[in-house]
Amino acid sequence: MGSPHLVVYAVASRYAWDVVESCWRAGLEPICIDNVGGADPELPNLSRTGATGGFVLGLSSADGRLSAARSAAAAGFDDPVVLVDPSATVARTAALSHGVYVNAGAVVAAKTVIGCHSNINRSSSIGHDNRLGVSVSVGPGAVLAGSVTVGDVAFIGAGATVLPEIVIGRHAIVGAGAVVTTDVGAGNVVVGNPARVIRSVSVDEGGDRCPHCSTS
Repeated sequence: MGSPHLVVYAVASRYAWDVVESCWRAGLEPICIDNVGGADPELPNLSRTGATGGFVLGLSSADGRLSAARSAAAAGFDDPVVLVDPSATVARTAALSHGVYVNAGAVVAAKTVIGCHSNINRSSSIGHDNRLGVSVSVGPGAVLAGSVTVGDVAFIGAGATVLPEIVIGRHAIVGAGAVVTTDVGAGNVVVGNPARVIRSVSVDEGGDRCPHCSTS
């Protein structure tokens, strides 16, 4: 009897290979769904349609993940699951909402809550009592210290550090290697040490609800 399968949806990004590798390490057979075209043809079990069952997303960007989650829901994929790489460490008291992917070597500490379809990239460290919203993306090697709050669809770049009790607003972008010492407003893009605002993007007031449970 073969291994149980897991659908990896939206695999046009090269990041899909990270998700595939986590599936294999977890003893799951990935079925890759290329919903927009252009995926690496070497991805395993590559298809445009036809798969059923639980799924995770195969891309890393915050806004891309929310868009892909909506596409998956429209295509009839209604069972988003949590995928944690076997080499990651997740505290027993942490809560991971459906669709969350925790990549290799990441650490999620006690009492942290991670929202639907969020992505915790490899070797990142999510401290105790963090609150991450829907479709947040944390880059490789980033560090979120204790009691950090990250709004929906925010992006924390590779190697960034966010100090304790900081609030990162919705759709904010923290640049790679930045050190965040003060709150970051919704839609602000910050870089540097200490992080400073270099521009802002517009953020609609409608919210960013998970298409599978309406959480926002």
